[in-house]
Amino acid sequence: MNEPDDSFWMRMAIDLAIEGRTAYGAVLIDGEGGQIGGFNTTPLHGPTAHAEMNIIRRMTELDYDEASELVLYTTVEPCPMCMSAVVWAGIGKIVFGASITEASRYVPQIRINAQDVAAASWLHIEILGGVEKARCLELLENSIG
Repeated sequence: MNEPDDSFWMRMAIDLAIEGRTAYGAVLIDGEGGQIGGFNTTPLHGPTAHAEMNIIRRMTELDYDEASELVLYTTVEPCPMCMSAVVWAGIGKIVFGASITEASRYVPQIRINAQDVAAASWLHIEILGGVEKARCLELLENSIG
């Protein structure tokens, strides 16, 4: 049986974003097949309730020995706040769909990319962008208005 790949997990993040009626969905997985997911809830829970922050707060629900084993899938590149939380949490890999620069065409963004935040830290984080990008950009296009 084939293991799920990056596109599989990103499609799950996209589905969560659609469920939450937002452009922002995220999934955090461990190496044992465990997963937690969420979406942006800022209208209900305030300005820090981004999809990534919501699941980082729940990461202890997963089964892992080292946080560096965890992989975060998110429809839009983590903003500087979320990326800083990823660093402090010790998550080892980020996979995103649309970049901060691409997202800024649709909604206001602080245009500091995840790679720059990671490079300014002590932690090595693998970062992969552009997975299911067209579908992630559709989420942003459809969220206008």
